[in-house]
Amino acid sequence: MTKATDVLDLYLKFMAGQRLTKLEIKDILENKSERTVQRYIADLNTFFEDKNKNKKIVMNQADKKYELIRGDNVSFDKEQLLAILKILIASRGLSKKEIQYVITRLKQQVSDENYKIIEKAIKSEMIHYVPMNHGEPLFHKLWKLNELIQQDKIIEFEYFNAMNRGRIHKIKPMYITYSELYFYLVGINKKEQVIIFRVDRIQKFKVTDDKFKVTDDKFKVTDDKFKVPHSPYIREGELKKRIYFMYGGEWKKVVFEFNGGIIESVLDRFPTAKLIKKDYINNRFTVEIEVIGDGILMWFLSQGARVKVLSPTDLKQKHINEVEKIIENYR
Repeated sequence: MTKATDVLDLYLKFMAGQRLTKLEIKDILENKSERTVQRYIADLNTFFEDKNKNKKIVMNQADKKYELIRGDNVSFDKEQLLAILKILIASRGLSKKEIQYVITRLKQQVSDENYKIIEKAIKSEMIHYVPMNHGEPLFHKLWKLNELIQQDKIIEFEYFNAMNRGRIHKIKPMYITYSELYFYLVGINKKEQVIIFRVDRIQKFKVTDDKFKVTDDKFKVTDDKFKVPHSPYIREGELKKRIYFMYGGEWKKVVFEFNGGIIESVLDRFPTAKLIKKDYINNRFTVEIEVIGDGILMWFLSQGARVKVLSPTDLKQKHINEVEKIIENYR
């Protein structure tokens, strides 16, 4: 093949979202030298730059494959895009208008042919997509709150709880997290309490004049109004490992028996899980986990007779009480 044909072939493959090793490119170019491969890639990058295409071919250092990046963002290949869209749709965290907007933008990352395949794969889910009942667009609010978090601002807002009762809060927002269908804002108030707010229930927040400075994971107070307590809530990663259904409360260890179920699902569900006793023959296990609050009860109840709480005693009793209430409903 001529150089022009070789370069065009590479161009079409990269534009279609293919990711290629240097060896794969050499095969495409009928075993031309590595120097030739580098020169052809440089020619394509020069073309993109001259035509202001806002694209560039680079090597991904993770797997040593060349790929086309678009603008400031690495383009997704077709496999990545399908997985991302499946997860996004299943989360139900965005309004239908927002998720359609995201899909429209992401489709630009792959060829028309591959997008038709992806579109077919998600068609039924999108037709029957049901967003959360609040129906509120969240893109702008999430971004604005995130900006205020990074600027170490104190904010004030009205918040409506599950009973639709409004109350004014003033907090230092720490981070935004997503869990169990909703986005949440975790923040600290003047009483050194860590509070969790559902983002869609936050109304018209504004910045106050209070100051709060963070340096090297140690929190320094500049006006003696906002102090950060020693709390597991402060680090999002630690919180996500231990909180379930976004119930607040104390950090504690819980031990329970798990019998007759799939133990791998338990280990996947609880990142802090440790198997204290293992009986694979009879499928009986004793598991220790770390949790925050009593939201874990919701999961225990969903497992029926497969779960028996051993400790702590107060949580065990709460589990028993809930089971008795369920039985009473059928009498």
